[in-house]
Amino acid sequence: MKFGLFCEWPNPSTGDWKRVFEEGIEQIQYSEALGFDFVLIAEHHYSNYGMSPAPLMEALYIAERTKRLRIATGVLVLPHWPPLRLAEEVAVLDNLSDGRFICGIGRGFQPYEFAGFGVAPEQSRTRFDESLDVLLKAWTSDKQFTYDGQYIKVPDPVAVWPKPKQKPHPPLWVAGSSDDTIKMAAERDIVPITSSFLGIERIRAAAALWTRTRKEIGKPVDGLELGIQTMTHVAETDEEARANMSYARWQNRANRALNRKDVKDGRANAVTYPGEANDDDFYRTLFYGSPETVAAKYRVLAENGATFVSCWMSVGGMEQEKIMKSIRLMGEQIIPQLRDVHPPAGLARDLLREPVAVAAGRVEGLLPPT
Repeated sequence: MKFGLFCEWPNPSTGDWKRVFEEGIEQIQYSEALGFDFVLIAEHHYSNYGMSPAPLMEALYIAERTKRLRIATGVLVLPHWPPLRLAEEVAVLDNLSDGRFICGIGRGFQPYEFAGFGVAPEQSRTRFDESLDVLLKAWTSDKQFTYDGQYIKVPDPVAVWPKPKQKPHPPLWVAGSSDDTIKMAAERDIVPITSSFLGIERIRAAAALWTRTRKEIGKPVDGLELGIQTMTHVAETDEEARANMSYARWQNRANRALNRKDVKDGRANAVTYPGEANDDDFYRTLFYGSPETVAAKYRVLAENGATFVSCWMSVGGMEQEKIMKSIRLMGEQIIPQLRDVHPPAGLARDLLREPVAVAAGRVEGLLPPT
C-alpha cells in the first residue's frame, strides 16, 4: 500500500492563515521523512471549513519544500476553472516540480462553493466532462484545436504550451462515489479515489463496478488502483485516539453547514444536524486508534481493493503536536508493516463472480459525492 497526507487547512478559529499553512508544511515535510508517498491538497473556497483556495500555488510551494514526495490535488474542481488556463498552470507546475505532480480532479459537491462561482451544481457533470476533454487536448496535441461544448467553448484555434513534463500528461485521479464516476474512471483509465465513509461493502461494490465496466468494454481487469480517503488519527492507545474525536466532529459538521449554505462571514456553522450519528457510530467510521487498530483497518481496505490511502489528520483545529505524533506513529509503526500489503491476487476474478450489488452510491461527507 501507498500512503499520503491529506491537507486542506481547516481553521475553526479563523486564526492566522500563514501560521496554519506553515504547520501543514511542517506536517508534510515530516511525513516525507517518515516514508509517506504523497500529499493530497484539497480545493475549497469561501469558508473556514478548509482554507485551501489556491491548490496549484500551494502545490508549487510544497514542491520547493520537499524532495521526493508526489504532490497531488484532491481535487481540482473542474467546473470552477477555465480549462485552458488550468491546462497551462498544471503544465508549468509539472515542469517546476520535476514531474512529481498527480492531477486529481472532480466535479465538486458543495452548493455554497458553486454559488460563489456562479455555477449551478446541476451543470457540474457536463462541465466536468467538457473541461476534461479540453485538458487532454491541450496537454497532448501539438496542433491547435477548437472545442464546441455545451458550456466550454474554444472557438478560435489554440495550442497550449508548455506541455507537462510527464508524458502524455500527469497521472489522473478522480474523486467521487457515484456509479457514473466509477464507470468513467474505468473507461478513461483514470484512478478513482473515494471515501471510507462509504463503508467496506460500498467500497468493494465500487471496485466491482470498475472491474465489471472494464470487462464489458474489453479493457484489462487486473491492476485496479483504488484510493481511499480516511479520517485518521493514530495515538498510543484506542482510548487516547477516541478522546480526540471532537475535532473530527467539527469537520463533519462544518461540511454539513456548507451543504446547507449555513455560513456567515466565512465561518461554517458547525452544529448538530438531523440524522447525525451518535458517538459510537461516528467513531466506527473513523480510522482512529492505536497503531494495531488502524493497521488492521487498512488491511481490510486492501482486502477489498484499496491500493493507497489518503490520511486526513489535520481536522477541526487539532493541535500541531497531536498531528505530528500521529504522523510519527504512522511512519514508524504502520507504514513499514503494510508496505507489502496488496489486494488479493484473485480479487478481479472474485468481483466478477459476485452478484451485482448496489454500487458506490452517494455519500454526504469527506469527498465529493460525484
